[in-house]
Amino acid sequence: MLSNYLNLQFDVKGKTFKGFCMRIQDDFHLTYAVILEDCHSFCIWLDEKSSKWYSSKFTNLDQSVLDQIIGRIDSETPPNYAV
Repeated sequence: MLSNYLNLQFDVKGKTFKGFCMRIQDDFHLTYAVILEDCHSFCIWLDEKSSKWYSSKFTNLDQSVLDQIIGRIDSETPPNYAV
């Protein structure tokens, strides 16, 4: 089970991404702050009504990078996790 902190390291299109994400308090969504080396920090959150993940407005990363991060969080978080 994902605690409040998860180390990240993965490759996408030949580039290695390293960093971490941590759960932040949000009364409305399952929300994580993501910090990647050589990138700006940003937030991602799960809208539980639609079961769709969203990222901050100015997140400037390829969707496949976001998919890797979300996949790691999904694999570490139990289904129907109460916010």
